[in-house]
Amino acid sequence: MRTPFAPSGLVAPSGRSISRLEVARVRAGAMTAEPVSAGYPLAYEGASGSGTYFAEWPAALRSADKDWLPNRAPVTARVRERVRNDPVAASAKARKVNAAVGRGWRVKFRPNARALGIDIEAARELGAQLSTEHQLYAYGHAFTSDAERRLTFGQQLRLAANHVVVDGEALGLDEWAEEATTRYKTRLRLVDPDRLCNPGGRPDRDDLKGGVEFDPWGAPDAYHIRERHPTDYGGPGQFRWNRFERWTEWGRPKVFHVFEPDRAGQTRGISRFASSLKSFRALSRFTDATLQSATVNALIVAFMKSNAGPGAVSENFEAKDVREFETWRQDHYKEHPVNLANGAQIPVLPYGDELTLQTASKDVGSFDAFVRSILRLIAASLGVTYEELSMDYSQTNYSSARAALIHSWAETVALMGLLEDQLVRPHIVAWAEEAFDRGYVEIPDGAPDFYDAVDAYCQIHCIGPGRGFIDPTKEIDAAAARIEAGVSTLEDECDDQGKDWEEVLDQRAREKAALEERGLANPQGALGKTALTSRDPAHQTALDQRPAA
Repeated sequence: MRTPFAPSGLVAPSGRSISRLEVARVRAGAMTAEPVSAGYPLAYEGASGSGTYFAEWPAALRSADKDWLPNRAPVTARVRERVRNDPVAASAKARKVNAAVGRGWRVKFRPNARALGIDIEAARELGAQLSTEHQLYAYGHAFTSDAERRLTFGQQLRLAANHVVVDGEALGLDEWAEEATTRYKTRLRLVDPDRLCNPGGRPDRDDLKGGVEFDPWGAPDAYHIRERHPTDYGGPGQFRWNRFERWTEWGRPKVFHVFEPDRAGQTRGISRFASSLKSFRALSRFTDATLQSATVNALIVAFMKSNAGPGAVSENFEAKDVREFETWRQDHYKEHPVNLANGAQIPVLPYGDELTLQTASKDVGSFDAFVRSILRLIAASLGVTYEELSMDYSQTNYSSARAALIHSWAETVALMGLLEDQLVRPHIVAWAEEAFDRGYVEIPDGAPDFYDAVDAYCQIHCIGPGRGFIDPTKEIDAAAARIEAGVSTLEDECDDQGKDWEEVLDQRAREKAALEERGLANPQGALGKTALTSRDPAHQTALDQRPAA
């Protein structure tokens, strides 16, 4: 009986006998391989491994962590280098952080009255107390929300947003300052994500990847954080790790790992800059080459040379005389260099030598067009508009700016939601626990214990920076029309401008009372005039008039 390992009668080029099993494998592979040679087209051209476009396309099917974790260090380092040294990358980071965070957020508590079993007025009063307490805690002069006592809560949000935009993730720890004499002991400490890594450099495994420890169900359970950054050699704690449970035994949040996964099973966040690094590098090198060419062309303006040729020199001077004369000339021009008014120098040639330069000026006429094209690609990958990235509004009118703002604002709202859900709200839970526990805020009669209804107590609304106006007349008219039609509220419209609607109404009431007290009339008709202006066809034509290049 022949076995699969029996010789097939075929011999390899090396002289080794080929078994029947190897022949069967080759035949099976041939049946499932792409049948291009047989004249059958591929179902998906993208699966082809040959041809002009697909012959050299390195792509492999790997898990999210296998794709990212081995490449995180070099990609993140390059992204940070670009943000430090490239004005375009720095602009992109600044635009996204300013749009999402600005100078900070106002946190408004909205306890769920139905879930707590209390009436709406009691819930509103409770929310007002919590909002006031948190405002004093988050933006007080002593920086009590920061474990390092350096930043306000808004500035901590900016720092976290910086990490999310540049590194793709932010890391925070909730701490308890037992020895502190401040009103609250709850602290938020932001940690460099580089410090989140496996203890002792252990390789990744199913229950420990990228410094994150998982429970048997695949949920993050603990985080291993190095006491110092991996590159801080020589300091204490360089080779020590601390293990932080994600929650305490009673459910208080302890670790905040902020990132938006692109794939299921992803452990660490990926920077949005990763896909645009090649474009950043190409733009940088092209810009440097263009500047160098322009500099070289402008650096050497003219050359001085002797009127006497080599023949006259040989007839009138001996070699010794020529050397002495040349030495004298060089010394003279070292002491008295020939300069132009703009500081450019004219080099002095050796006696009798002649140098001809071929100065072909580099064509920089296409520089602007190339830069704009690259910037548009980069802006698209980062989720900002070309105008935001380049601060170039020379080709923009009202309609195109509004269209771009829709997508840009959607990106901003997504970033704000990520920060709110994964950092602000969990930290609020830790802070609110202390507020109730210390009696600074009392639980209303009939309401459950704090940890029996955490989400009902800590339902919040964050007010971030305003979206801004492109044309105030049209946007104010539209906002007023939405409120009048009942499709929007004063709160919604104030949120879009980064304002608290209750504070706006309170301020308006005070101003109205002050005007009446002084016998001054309230201004009337402004909204009607704004509507007439915004709906004027001539005004729309002027807005959509594309500016000249």
